[in-house]
Amino acid sequence: MSLGKKHVLGFSPNGGQLFASVDELGVLRIWNTETNTLKQEFTPNLQVSGPCTALTWVSLSAPRPKKSRKSLQSQEATDNKLYIALGTLKGVVVIYSLAEGKIERTLSGDNHDGAVTSIAYDNADHLYTVGVDCRALVWSLSEGRCLGDWQVGPEKPQNIAYLPKSRTLAVGSRQLKVFDVKTKELVETFTGHSGEINTISQVVCADSSEFVLTTAKMERVICFWKVEKRGKSKASACTLLMEDLAYCLTSEVREDGQLRVASVTRNGNIHIYLLNVNSLSAEKFVKPKVSLQIVSDGAETVEPILAVAAHFVTDSNRSHEILFGYGSRQQLQFERFTPNYAEKLNVIVRADPKKLYAKKKGKEQIGFQEATKVQKPIVSQKNVEYNSALPISQKKVQNDVPMEARLQHLQIQSTKLSGGKLQTQSKTQLLMQALHSKDQAMIKAVLSTNDVETIQLTLDRLPLEYVSPLVNELSILLQGKHTSVGSGLRWLKVLASTHTSVLMSEDKEALREKLAVCLGVAEQRMHCLSEALQISGRVNLIISQMKRNADNHLNDSKALIVDDEPGELKDDLEETLEDDNLLSENNWSDLEEQQVSPASVSEQDVEADDDLATDDGNPDTDDSDESMAEEE
Repeated sequence: MSLGKKHVLGFSPNGGQLFASVDELGVLRIWNTETNTLKQEFTPNLQVSGPCTALTWVSLSAPRPKKSRKSLQSQEATDNKLYIALGTLKGVVVIYSLAEGKIERTLSGDNHDGAVTSIAYDNADHLYTVGVDCRALVWSLSEGRCLGDWQVGPEKPQNIAYLPKSRTLAVGSRQLKVFDVKTKELVETFTGHSGEINTISQVVCADSSEFVLTTAKMERVICFWKVEKRGKSKASACTLLMEDLAYCLTSEVREDGQLRVASVTRNGNIHIYLLNVNSLSAEKFVKPKVSLQIVSDGAETVEPILAVAAHFVTDSNRSHEILFGYGSRQQLQFERFTPNYAEKLNVIVRADPKKLYAKKKGKEQIGFQEATKVQKPIVSQKNVEYNSALPISQKKVQNDVPMEARLQHLQIQSTKLSGGKLQTQSKTQLLMQALHSKDQAMIKAVLSTNDVETIQLTLDRLPLEYVSPLVNELSILLQGKHTSVGSGLRWLKVLASTHTSVLMSEDKEALREKLAVCLGVAEQRMHCLSEALQISGRVNLIISQMKRNADNHLNDSKALIVDDEPGELKDDLEETLEDDNLLSENNWSDLEEQQVSPASVSEQDVEADDDLATDDGNPDTDDSDESMAEEE
């Protein structure tokens, strides 16, 4: 059954001894209706499955151990175990164990693409669920998986009910559709509600006729639908009137054939109807036979207390009673009440559950304080003798050795390994802790060690089960920067030489998978080795030439060379001076020859002008003469 605003609730099949409900926060609470105590409270993992959106009680038979016949007879009543099947907001179906108080398993297979809106159990190892994805799924509890699905849209289904006689599934949205669970075909359709169906219940009469009871949002009626597996757009067989919207609906067929229906409305009242199945009429509206209203016993004002759920008691000795719960979702009280059908309204005066819980909590606190109260006896201080709790030895131990001498006798001995190496240099414990916890910071700190002796000491004492995780971490380290690659290669080299037998004892394919990354990194770097060597050689050649040029300092200082013999220096100077004088005289003679007087220059110019005048006076001269004149 579903309550408004995605609240879900339901009574257990063992006569309603337990009641389960889920509040707005998705917390599942299970109450014992006989003792009015909260039995269990469970908060689901909202990240994994999400809050619960639907529930139903499931009774499964427990496996019987091989025992004697006498013990089997005593265990017949405890063979069936109660579970709760929960549908979640993420479309997952889980099974909650009442004995263990936790989620026992999650059904596998196909899930809903969205929230599960309703869930039903057929008492034969199968669950049926519908969701916002307009699909109906069939689940097997023994196999723990989904068996199949079919479409029930296009309207989003809100509630479902399983009909055991006809083996059909009634799906309520705005219409009521009946599907055959074996063929998954639509066999019947009912029309009559103006809104979406929010509560649903099914009843099987003595003549094997089946009825489905539904209520809808924003409607104050209960519709009776007779399932016959034929027809479409059929009307309701009977209509029951209510004074407000219904939040909970329950029904029962008594042994005498009388049909009882109870509804819990939004204002907190309970309406009870008594019907005869053979005399149902669609023309007349049926009013409640009796209404139950719960109020508080306040001295000044009378306040109503809201009823939450109702259930007809199936015990034959108490079949005339009705079980109902009242209060809030967190604070509930349950009571079995025999209605007085002679009166239209039965007013039940009860204490407010909030006040009862407050008084109970106050009494528990007072009792706890009284139980833990420390009482001090009143005694005379003069007659008090304080004794030590520790036994006092009669012999006095005399220790005359001073503290300085005792400290000198203390020796801190460090454990040494073979070869004079200290055990403290080993980082085996730190490496084991890092690999076990998978702490990347600690792993990097240990593997960044470059000392070969420390690496050897660490790997010598490393247990064999840590070799494989270390190879995986080294393969990751080899894919990093140059510094990490260098340290990783050192560790890998020492590991291969130290634990060679361990690596060789493994399967060839498994060892290849472990060392695939390391071998790939090595081969990739070997492919680049020739190019790297060429570049390195050329760079070294250029650097050597630059150094050679930088070392040549022949003319940088410009030093003056001085001869130690002064006579030879004077002769050389005299010879250089004579050579200079000869060169100067020759130069002056050349310059005089090149110089020309201005008178000769003027005479040559006059002669040239006369030649030009004669040429102008003789225009008929030959081309040869012109060419000669131009040459002159």
